[in-house]
Amino acid sequence: MEKAPEPKTEVLAETEQFLAWMAEEPDDETTYHLELNNVTLHFFQEEWDEFLQLVSQAEGPEDDADVIYDLEYNNVIIHFSTEEWGEFLQMIRLLPQE
Repeated sequence: MEKAPEPKTEVLAETEQFLAWMAEEPDDETTYHLELNNVTLHFFQEEWDEFLQLVSQAEGPEDDADVIYDLEYNNVIIHFSTEEWGEFLQMIRLLPQE
């Protein structure tokens, strides 16, 4: 039995807690993935483009350590502490610009 081809993967950006990577799937589709602590979000190209547009408008973090940041996308809400939000934005800024 022939083994299915594996996708080619590439890390796009990484911080201590977060990782963004892409996979070139055997069916020629490119998928994007964000690993945020214990949550992984998966995106097709159109969704990834929309997500990047959304986070390009993100601000912060504030200096107040008691602030919680919420990222809501496709009916998923992820809560970030001020420190995590800063790290998330740092990772987003490391992503290659198209």
